[in-house]
Amino acid sequence: MSVWVTVPSKRPPAEVEKWAQAWRLQGYKIALWRDADEGGLNFRIDTGIADDYPGYAKATNTLVQRALNLDLSAKFCVIGGDDVWPDQNKTAERIEAECESHFGGTFGVMQPIGDRWHEGRGGFKNAPVDRVAGSAWIGRDFAKRAYAGNGPLWDEYFHNFCDEELQCVAQKLGVFWQRPDLTQRHMNWARGATDQEIVDVERMPDFLKRANSEKEWNSAKRMFLERKAANFPYHEAIP
Repeated sequence: MSVWVTVPSKRPPAEVEKWAQAWRLQGYKIALWRDADEGGLNFRIDTGIADDYPGYAKATNTLVQRALNLDLSAKFCVIGGDDVWPDQNKTAERIEAECESHFGGTFGVMQPIGDRWHEGRGGFKNAPVDRVAGSAWIGRDFAKRAYAGNGPLWDEYFHNFCDEELQCVAQKLGVFWQRPDLTQRHMNWARGATDQEIVDVERMPDFLKRANSEKEWNSAKRMFLERKAANFPYHEAIP
């Protein structure tokens, strides 16, 4: 059995290696998407793709399918980013076993919500992690069957809102589990020295500026609201 972390990465290789080592120490395998001009894949991972970045949802879907096809023993993949760090209290193997027991298999999505960063700010009573499956554990059957086998993310989103749709769809399918006992710390670029401090927007990394531009945000939000109103077309799982 194995659990794969499947994420796109744009950070410098030295930073990515440190991040990947933290996951490896907890028992995970690593699958990354890297732009060829961003240091490629010249550091230790288990598999990867070096190619032009197609957007978060498409890159993540591709990595999830690659990991599951490459490793037939893999039962869960963890999505997110190279700024999300693993829970330090439980190994990948133990969490995997708990998820499989809870879902009665691998058709499910589990989101750790122990990291309460940004709770109570920006007009939201709860933390953002409560409403989005942004660093979720996705079971093999869910990844292979959701969205008629094209999942686990709706790939028309470039970056934002695909994780919020994932949560909504998993809830619709009755297979969403939030776990406050697990903490995958999200070291977002805007996270300051304290959990409530927000760093000035001028410090946003260049590679995130397109994804977080007003144009991209508004476009993704409009798509999400339209799809939500239409009951998220094509989300249904194949048998």
